[in-house]
Amino acid sequence: MGQDVVLVGAGAVGLVSAMVLAEAGMRVTLLEKGRVGQEASWAGGGILSPLFPWRYPPELLRLSDYSMALYPQLAAELHRHTGIDPEWEPSGLIILDDAAQPIPADSPSWGAARGHRWVLEGDTAAQERQQGLRSSAHALWCPEVAQIRNPRLLAALVARCRQLGVLIREGVAVEGFAERNGQLTSVETAQGSLPAGQVVVTAGAWTGRLLGNAGIPMAIEPVRGQMLLLQGQPGALQHIVMRSTHYLVPRRDGLILVGSTSEAVGFDKGTTEAAHAELLAFAREVFPPCRHYPVLRQWAGLRPGSHASVPYIGAIAGWKGLYVAAGHFRYGLTNAPATAQLLAQALLGQPTAIDPSPYWPGPERKKLDLSDPG
Repeated sequence: MGQDVVLVGAGAVGLVSAMVLAEAGMRVTLLEKGRVGQEASWAGGGILSPLFPWRYPPELLRLSDYSMALYPQLAAELHRHTGIDPEWEPSGLIILDDAAQPIPADSPSWGAARGHRWVLEGDTAAQERQQGLRSSAHALWCPEVAQIRNPRLLAALVARCRQLGVLIREGVAVEGFAERNGQLTSVETAQGSLPAGQVVVTAGAWTGRLLGNAGIPMAIEPVRGQMLLLQGQPGALQHIVMRSTHYLVPRRDGLILVGSTSEAVGFDKGTTEAAHAELLAFAREVFPPCRHYPVLRQWAGLRPGSHASVPYIGAIAGWKGLYVAAGHFRYGLTNAPATAQLLAQALLGQPTAIDPSPYWPGPERKKLDLSDPG
């Protein structure tokens, strides 16, 4: 009989982790306080790469490189097993130069050292690459950047987890944990106590509050990001486009996601007229055909903010059997596959593909320079 493990939080990190652990033969229960896959994992744009990667520490980049390499096979396997295509798409990314977020002149050589074929182009070349693009400065072309259609990915993950026998319980709010002599014994929920010898907290933006209530400090705070959805024309926008902190993400059916804000407003998931105006103005300025595309929807999600987007992955000191995999900030989708692998390898005592120690929760993280690049 396999080991028992309970995961708390059913976003992308929780779902991929549940799938990987179940595939390894473990009996997995996944608890979600609301509905599965309806928080930040659903709300984001689905870009599978750190944005402006030269601003991030090596710890994040190693995790992201590992994770991005896992995505093509993950998407293909999910499609094969479930019939749901997550629409992994190597769209490529055009980063437009901006006074507030300038592109370094040496960015192509920096990318080449990491195996990327980045090209620094003039405004004419960028406009030729993407018809209809408005660019008055040079741009960086990053052909390896892919995207995933996150709602379809989440639906495929749920279906695959259920195929593997993962018990998914929605509407179960976890309130704390019980231990005896340092050994975790149960998860305490609003519906009662659930015996558990191993628990992984994958609760996204709510992780810091949940662990804090148990006397475990963890620097994870909610950061609101607002998005717009436009009804464009299929094939009109072929590449992801980014300028400063805003981006456009085209889907195969012509939908265009416009993101994003970054707001420290606690657990408020409300939307604002100011964000609507800001995002729409960006879309129409950078890609003028957007002036003719209707706005279908506006929404917001709460990212699990952490320093430099370097997540916490591993065992929590003083609690035998309690683990965490959270704090991915903007890159939960990007880094979910690698996070799941590191987590499974820790639980099963297996060797890891990359050094896991930079992600361990605890005082050793103080050795890292985790200033947020913004």
